Amino acid sequence: MVFTNYYQPSYWACSTLISNEELCTVGCDHAVITWVTPQQSADTTIYFGEQPAHLTKHTINYNTEFHWMEIDNLKPATRYWYQVASNRSKGALNSFMTLPRPAGKYLFSFAILSDIHIAGENPARDINEIYLGKLVEYSNALLVQCILDCKRRNTDLVVITGDLTDNATRQQYLMLRNLLLPYFGDTPYLLCIGNHDKYTKNSGLGEKGFLDFVANRDRTITSIMFRDYQFLLIDSCKENNNWGYIDPEQLRWIKSILKNNKKPAYLFLHHPCNGPDTWFGVKNYMEFQKTIRPFSNVQGVFSGHIHRNKVTTNHFMTGSLPYVEVPATVQFPCAYAIVQVYENGFTYNTYKVSRLDLSEVSRDRFILKGRGNALFTRYSFGGIGDRSFSFINGQLFCPRQYELTVTLDQQKAITLYKHTQSVDGASLTTVDNMNKFNVVLGRYDSLQLAIQSHRNKFLIYRMNASISKEGSGGVPQDIKLLIEEMRNKREN
Repeated sequence: MVFTNYYQPSYWACSTLISNEELCTVGCDHAVITWVTPQQSADTTIYFGEQPAHLTKHTINYNTEFHWMEIDNLKPATRYWYQVASNRSKGALNSFMTLPRPAGKYLFSFAILSDIHIAGENPARDINEIYLGKLVEYSNALLVQCILDCKRRNTDLVVITGDLTDNATRQQYLMLRNLLLPYFGDTPYLLCIGNHDKYTKNSGLGEKGFLDFVANRDRTITSIMFRDYQFLLIDSCKENNNWGYIDPEQLRWIKSILKNNKKPAYLFLHHPCNGPDTWFGVKNYMEFQKTIRPFSNVQGVFSGHIHRNKVTTNHFMTGSLPYVEVPATVQFPCAYAIVQVYENGFTYNTYKVSRLDLSEVSRDRFILKGRGNALFTRYSFGGIGDRSFSFINGQLFCPRQYELTVTLDQQKAITLYKHTQSVDGASLTTVDNMNKFNVVLGRYDSLQLAIQSHRNKFLIYRMNASISKEGSGGVPQDIKLLIEEMRNKREN
């Protein structure tokens, strides 16, 4: 793992740094927190409980640079407090709310993977790989670990929403079929086609390769009944085209399936389909939404392609129906999702693949180091409500998280971080300006708690901190322009 020089312990003159601390996942009965102690092995310790003055210590590892802590046996819809620690250094005291649990009997779970981009010796060499941390050389290892993680969580079914291969070559499809998909064992899986799976340029086999080698069916679209639920796999891709489109014949097929089968339905496709603000989404998304609008049995629409966590709704067209963008396995945060289905709704959670070292490699490869790292972490990781939510009786419950941070230049950040270690703790993140750092003084599940903490921190440190809501509404404009500039240079 290679960090910028600013993260070298000798530079900071601190025994242990706690950086990139993230509340990754919040379920109705568990939560996952990760952090890094750059260039140093340390213990993985957390203090947590329902009252900030009475926290229980839990340590699971004594010698690692990459720290993963999963807290189990939590109560639904309950506030918890936690503080991470490594080598006697401590992060800030933070809070979160667990998700409400849908009423009724638990039925089954299914995992969603997306954008695994198996490359072999012939990667596509696209913008994501060159500038944005796409780990094609680790795509096999990430997929295998993701499958093993899903099996460890006892998922009953797995759906992959496209871009199985990097450019649809025979070698990539054979690698998938013969070496990687067998790791599923007796766990059933369903495959959507992605735009990379329809490449015929650069020796790509396109749609024919997808059907002949891995799909086990004669059409790219299909409808499957699983545990009395309808799973529709939709083809939103066109040959050698990054934009999404759902043709009229397929829209009629979707309408027919939903009309003739009133069972609850989940829809899967590669491209996002809830508005024009997405990169290369479904161009005729309005026609798609008009098609599914009359059917209240549609429970959720899941897609990939954009390599990020994002949950949106369109109240005018489809009410509270969640449109869920699943993050990429092969690019930060290197994650997958699990849906737990109940009689009266479902919960959705994304998890980093348990190779946290590779997730951090991807983060560190973002363009312009500190600047790109910070911007794309916000963009691809999303907010906690993009990574975890409950959908209960047609109502969406998304948690929130508010960050209390002080942005300082290097030397002042060092001084403040060291000061916090003798008081109440903090962690560090990079910001858009690579010569500055965020000292994170706390993360809270409500704005009221953040405001209250802001007052208290000012009295302690005599510094004004800023309060911001975690996550991003879209791609920052300067990053859009930056990538467009890089793309033009590459094409010329």
